[in-house]
Amino acid sequence: MSELLPLGRFHEISLSTGDLAASIGFWREQGWTQAQVRPVWPHPYAALSYGALVIGLHEYRFPSPSVTCVHPDIATALEDHRDAGMVIAFAKTGPGLFNEFGFRDPAGQMVTLLEADTHDALRTTDRAFFSLPSPDPELSLRFWGLLGAIPEGAAPEDWPCTRRTAGGLPLAIHHQDEHDGPAIVRTLSGGSARVQARTVLESPEGVAWVTVGG
Repeated sequence: MSELLPLGRFHEISLSTGDLAASIGFWREQGWTQAQVRPVWPHPYAALSYGALVIGLHEYRFPSPSVTCVHPDIATALEDHRDAGMVIAFAKTGPGLFNEFGFRDPAGQMVTLLEADTHDALRTTDRAFFSLPSPDPELSLRFWGLLGAIPEGAAPEDWPCTRRTAGGLPLAIHHQDEHDGPAIVRTLSGGSARVQARTVLESPEGVAWVTVGG
């Protein structure tokens, strides 16, 4: 696969949860803001935002987390991805359906493209990004480059990674030896009282919430 396959517009990091209320409570305690959701999904659903990031909490089992984007033409995008040799993990398209399809990056990270928004989350410029583990960061970075990811800033001192932005998603790739799962990382600038080391909390959905110095 060598042609560019843009993601569209970042929508949310979709997370599967067995207890929606507990998940909402955890993220609200971390400073995330709950958003209005649209009546699209048949299962219980909530969305919360922090900076440029949005998480979608789905009380429904699926490969989680998923980087989820809105694409203006799902049918064409699906055909283009297949023509480029992308292995499609699932596709739900056709009349009367909420159209979507998904595929995985080389490290197994799910990516989903939707036909339309499912929430009305507001975004700000607080410093946070979604960091993905990989056994081969260079391979993962090349793959995400084919999805339109471009360089975006330097890595914080306490979280070795390579920063990118993809469709509006602040993204990073870190080596799985550094941390073996996906993480949402926020950077704090403490001035003279600089944060000296990272702190890690595990969310109910199995995604780390990491705070590091700026």
